[in-house]
Amino acid sequence: MSLRVIEVIAPADMASAIRKVFTEHRPIDVWSVAENEEGGRRSVIRALLDPEYQQSTLDALQDALTGTENWHILLHPLDAAIPKPEPDEDERKTRERHRRSATREVLYGQIEKGARMSDDYLLFVALSTVVAGAALATNNVAVLIGAMVIAPFLGPNLAFAFGTALGDKALMREASVTLGIGFAVAVGLSILGGAVLPLDLEAKELLDRTRIGLDGVAVALASGACAALALTSGTGASLVGVMVAVALLPPAVALGIMLGAGQVALALGAAELFLVNVASVNLAALVVFKFRGIEPRRWLEKFEARQSRRAGFLMLGALMVVLCAVILIRTYRDGLEGFFG
Repeated sequence: MSLRVIEVIAPADMASAIRKVFTEHRPIDVWSVAENEEGGRRSVIRALLDPEYQQSTLDALQDALTGTENWHILLHPLDAAIPKPEPDEDERKTRERHRRSATREVLYGQIEKGARMSDDYLLFVALSTVVAGAALATNNVAVLIGAMVIAPFLGPNLAFAFGTALGDKALMREASVTLGIGFAVAVGLSILGGAVLPLDLEAKELLDRTRIGLDGVAVALASGACAALALTSGTGASLVGVMVAVALLPPAVALGIMLGAGQVALALGAAELFLVNVASVNLAALVVFKFRGIEPRRWLEKFEARQSRRAGFLMLGALMVVLCAVILIRTYRDGLEGFFG
């Protein structure tokens, strides 16, 4: 996360309180301008802040403005600041003590977009399903990677984990609905393809998406953690690699193809892989959000968020235990069958 200008527009009588908040949070610079508007005098105060102090400043500003009407806080990202601020050694140590992740408000704006149900989302799901289905059935790894990069399911999963971390039930509900509908579209189209088209059900890439081992669980957990870290640290470019690694769409497509072809046992394996990936992404992302200090501002909301996180950890943890137990039992059974011929 980079430098930002935080701008506060509020009644003029709040100017001193706003400037006090900014001063207490080590701004690089603060400046203001008063404006006359209908309904009374208004103040516009801006401050240039380092990433380490942005979240605490936003929280303090909202506390200071509680009970006041007709105010707005705006965040302006900066590509560069000249001259570049160079803190001394004492200031650098202070920043390390206050180092935080990307601000809650900025993250919410980014992540909430991934939870929205829209025509574009459904179109992305449909098109990536076609691409992934063709790639799986023809063993075309390059095309399959292209379908993974589209990654329409990653957004709702991260949004659900973020909503769980904040105790935001509306965001969790929206993300669940979006993921569920997208999953239904992907599986439905794949069932149609598996039933109508003469697909090669012995293709290696397709069969690989109908089984999972503990190594796949580790990859999914690491991918979910990397996705959350990429968002909270502001390095969104690394999400491309995460999209490829976590691969939520191909198991859903494999599930539909196998169901359409009447291969129920293989379809169940693909469903298991999809569930493992979903649970792993959400569990790992939830841990990262907790580690990065993502929580609501108010005490009551923090209490509700703790309850939500606890429930999320228990639910996802229980699901992971069950799925890992199934994997171990199947691996042990297959090993015995192979040993005895």
